[in-house]
This record gives sequence, structure tokens and C-alpha cells, in this order.
Amino acid sequence: MKVNKSEQGSITDITEYFYKLKETPRTGWKQKLEIRNTESVASHTLLMIVLVFLYSEKYGFSCKKKVKLIEMALIHDLAESITGDITPETMNNKRKNKLENEAFGKITDKIYTKGLKKRYLELWHEYQTKKSFESKCVHLLDKLEMVLQANYYLRNREELTRENVEPFFQSGRSYSSHRPNSRLPKTSKKNIQDTEDLEDIKEILEYFSN
Repeated sequence: MKVNKSEQGSITDITEYFYKLKETPRTGWKQKLEIRNTESVASHTLLMIVLVFLYSEKYGFSCKKKVKLIEMALIHDLAESITGDITPETMNNKRKNKLENEAFGKITDKIYTKGLKKRYLELWHEYQTKKSFESKCVHLLDKLEMVLQANYYLRNREELTRENVEPFFQSGRSYSSHRPNSRLPKTSKKNIQDTEDLEDIKEILEYFSN
């Protein structure tokens, strides 16, 4: 089977952005902890997918739900291949969202398959709105992976102290359901199992943040 030139170009066009994530450092570690050879955005995404597999097994997620979580995890930071990893201290959320939406639009314009382009845009919008189970789950796993990485650095970088990494733990705790300023909307009680699963992840997030 021959691959036509337009398909060849589209594959390299879209994968180019994922390759850039392998070279894009997670800015917070560099700015706040001054860590050399810090993890890349792609490394962070990989560990999020590992967490998706672990929790899919724990909660018995269907294949359909697991695949959607993996897809959402894969694209949740894809705009950073253009914008870089923007930290909250350097830009307000409104400006950050605008830049990332524009970047994601440029990326999806490179996809020649209309169905895949539509799928990516839908997942991107769903992730940002934080209303569905999957979007809330990926937001929580995003924070959990960050907290686990902070713990890893604390254990393996002799120059770091608990005080150094505390801002990352505070960020993780802000997603806890036990706090009035939780960063996620309240979960619906329509699907009891989904609600229980999210609450369990929040408990785990708080445990590793303390």
C-alpha cells in the first residue's frame, strides 16, 4: 500500500508538535527549584498516561472510557509545543487560555483527517470546561502527577527541602474536595460511581500533597 504525499506531510506536521513537547521543559521546576535537566512536558504526559492505566484498572473503567482519558491526557498540554509551559505567576488565566486556544487551533489545522481534527477540538473544549467526568479526572491526574514528581525530586535531589517544594503541594491541595476553594466544579450526583471515583482520586492527591 502506498502512502500519498499529503498523508505523509500531515503525519509529520502533527507529530512535529509532539516531538517539540519532548524538548519543552516544565517551567515551574526550573523557575522555583532551579533544577537542571528538569522533566519535559512529554515526560509529564507519559506519567499521566501511566496513572490513567493504573486507575482504569483500579476502578474497572471500560475500554471506551480508558481510551478517552488517554486521548485527553495526550492533548491536554499540546498547545505548549507552541506557547511553552506558562506558569500562573507569569500570566493571568484569561490571557493564557487565549494563547493556548490559538495555538491549539494552529495545530489542529495541520490535521488532514476531518474526523480526527473534530475529535481533538472536542476533547480540548471538554478538558477546558471541566464538566465531564473525564475532564475532571484528567485535571486531577495532572495535579497528582505534579505532586508525585515533586515528591520524587524531594527524595532524589539533596539540595531540595520540603519548604522548596511546598508551593507544588499547595497547588495539589487546592484540588481537594475538602477545601472551599477547590479548583474543580462540584461533581454531579447523577452518576454515583463516577463521583466516588473522583473523590477517591482527590483523597489520594491530598495524601501525597501533605
